[in-house]
Amino acid sequence: MTRRSLIHLLAYAAALPEFGAFRAQAEHNHSQAPPEPDYWSNYQPKFFDADDFAALEAFTEILIPTDETPGAREAHCAHFIDFVLAASGEYAPETQRQWRNALARLRDLGFHSAGNEQRAAIIEAISLPERDPTKTHPAFSTYQLIKRESVFAFYTARAGMIDALDYRGNSYNVTFPACTHPEHHVV
Repeated sequence: MTRRSLIHLLAYAAALPEFGAFRAQAEHNHSQAPPEPDYWSNYQPKFFDADDFAALEAFTEILIPTDETPGAREAHCAHFIDFVLAASGEYAPETQRQWRNALARLRDLGFHSAGNEQRAAIIEAISLPERDPTKTHPAFSTYQLIKRESVFAFYTARAGMIDALDYRGNSYNVTFPACTHPEHHVV
């Protein structure tokens, strides 16, 4: 999938009536970021079945763990990926096939039924070519796909953009403070 086709796909998804609820912001408040929408508490996967969705959630949470800043869980990365894939049905069926194959590959590796430590070990193994270009793994493309879309979902979500990066929006200075360097006050 090219960057251009991803942008087109997101624009297509944004045109759907559900997208407003998906990225809704409950209340406009100039002093703080808006609260998390209620939509997340009742989200039901639209593209993945329950097992694949749970595996995708676990994978994204290993990639972007919660520490002193929010992680993939708080950014709802798996939810966003599921939503975009559900919306891409008639526009990008190849992308849907790619994701179905990726989750089938994870299932074949035992990721779905593994415990947390085993899942981390599986991700460690399939991501090895990223750290050592002389190595290969048949599921490396699965790792790259999930990582790429998880990072995109994280840094476009409130948790990634506002909470983790402390982005405050496109703001401007109402006044321009004078320079405080004495050497710049000499004419």
